[in-house]
Amino acid sequence: MKKKVITIVCITCAILLFAVLGVLKYLSDRVPQNPAGTVGNTAGNLYNNGLFCENDGYVYFANAYDSSSLYRMRPDESEMEKMAYTEVMSLNADSKYLYYYQGGTGSGSGLGFVLSTTGVYRVNKNKANDAFCLDRVNGKYVLLADNDVYYTCASDQVSLKKVSTDGKTKETLLELDILPVSVQNSTFYYLNNEKNLHLMALDLKTNTSRQVLAEDVYMPIIEGNIVYGIDIHDNYSLISLNTTDGSKTLLDTGRIDLLNVTDGYIYYQTSGNNPQLKRIRRDGSDMEVVAEGAYSNINATSQYLYFTQFGTETPIYKTPVIGPVNVTTFDRASQAAIAEINNNLK
Repeated sequence: MKKKVITIVCITCAILLFAVLGVLKYLSDRVPQNPAGTVGNTAGNLYNNGLFCENDGYVYFANAYDSSSLYRMRPDESEMEKMAYTEVMSLNADSKYLYYYQGGTGSGSGLGFVLSTTGVYRVNKNKANDAFCLDRVNGKYVLLADNDVYYTCASDQVSLKKVSTDGKTKETLLELDILPVSVQNSTFYYLNNEKNLHLMALDLKTNTSRQVLAEDVYMPIIEGNIVYGIDIHDNYSLISLNTTDGSKTLLDTGRIDLLNVTDGYIYYQTSGNNPQLKRIRRDGSDMEVVAEGAYSNINATSQYLYFTQFGTETPIYKTPVIGPVNVTTFDRASQAAIAEINNNLK
């Protein structure tokens, strides 16, 4: 009788243990709802391939010195570590997950990596070797907004699609070749390249579009009621637009190829006979040259602006976003990549 009671108790404990473990695994794997207004990365970074993304005290980035593998560090570049071997871009983050576009095959311990191809992925920040594919597509420009991931899909015709963060629902929003990265208050701003190139807004809750201004602005970045961008019909100059009264301010008359907006400055690349990476205050004051030459991949964190020479992935240059310009190379990233290679050779 005593043995029977012990057996029953043991079975009951085992059942309870498995039940608890099951609940814990469910809670661990569950994709929580994001607060309204969640945006995974800045528009300026995503226009520049989304190679850096700052979230919850860390900067997640694609280390070009290590085949664009996923790394993270503190904003001051301390505590640098490799998270996964995956080649990433268009990085986004919320409180629990990273979302990104994978341009090549990855490697790691999870099934998501065993089967990995190009596509849009989600990975737990604490389990970066086990990714989940949200959509296997050839595309670019991934954007997390609220509880959906928006991205372009290049098939017969480039289209804008969205998938829920849990991967359960998916739909096509627009059959247009647009850059889906500038969002504010659940409204996505884009250039109407189907008709007149005017600035449009897509309400992400109702999936309805409206014209904001009859201005032809490329790479719009919305900040409050001000839009920064490139004026297509005025020599691709740098401008700001007031969406309240429709006024336009010319910030730089030179031809602009790329831009990014930080709290203090607009950083932008000019072209022509004397290309320069420049910065200017949002009100158009204190214009100065950051670096001579043509640069791209202009990504910003709270402490540094990172960029590379046009057509190259390394070296990665940087300058503080606060204070005087001081261009140096991103040496800690290259050192971390070398250390990783040496560890793998042991």
